Amino acid sequence: MSFFDEGPLPDWRAIRQLLGKDLPWDLVKQWEHQDHSWLNDYIRKLGFGNSGEKTAASAGVGPEAYVTASPQMEARKEQKRVVATIKPPPGTDRGAIRMYATADRLRVSGLPGEATASLKLPCLVLPKTGRVVWKNGKWVVVFSRKPPRQGEVELFIGE
Repeated sequence: MSFFDEGPLPDWRAIRQLLGKDLPWDLVKQWEHQDHSWLNDYIRKLGFGNSGEKTAASAGVGPEAYVTASPQMEARKEQKRVVATIKPPPGTDRGAIRMYATADRLRVSGLPGEATASLKLPCLVLPKTGRVVWKNGKWVVVFSRKPPRQGEVELFIGE
């Protein structure tokens, strides 16, 4: 089974950030020729398994040296509010984290490796009502739900 058969490829910037100068970027030019075997072989030589995850043992470093940049994120809808929880990955600098909200999404930046993560909220919220607290090793973000539009509005027909 090929590395390419296991789902979407990660962002090239994330690969470059993880591997730095170790990847022979001049070989990336071969990508245009649709020859995937060179990258598949190279990734396996680096110690990535079939799942695409690099283990600390295969990287030749201790377990604290390899950190995934994906936080665990979930959101639940309550009667009058939406509560989102974000558990950061190990090694996250809490002071570097920034959170941004729209009516339907929550975005977290400043994760390890300059990564960002996004969470689609289960319903529309009022973004300015968002409050974030650190509780039991995770951030809890509470938003007020956006009230449903009630009533009928007359539309004017232009000529």
